[in-house]
Amino acid sequence: MSRRPKGFCPAPPGHVWISEASRLLGLSPKTLYNYRHLGKGPTSFTIGRKVAYRTADIAAYLEALYRAATHSSLSGRCAPEPRTGKHQVPRQGPDAANER
Repeated sequence: MSRRPKGFCPAPPGHVWISEASRLLGLSPKTLYNYRHLGKGPTSFTIGRKVAYRTADIAAYLEALYRAATHSSLSGRCAPEPRTGKHQVPRQGPDAANER
């Protein structure tokens, strides 16, 4: 049987603490604290002195990221024109005639 660290308090059902949210999102806890300050990321709130996230809010945030990523890739934009090398760009100016 494993022992819990001193002061450990499990998150309420359907919620996770910021450390678990950071693991689920693949972000550091510091990034999530910054997102909270900037009003970005999934909705969070405090319980006492701990930052909590609803698991439904994390899932909705990930779904929104997925939709934004797939929508932008399917937006009908054409591929950019290929770049030409410097040797293919015609030179202009007085030195152009001498180099040919």
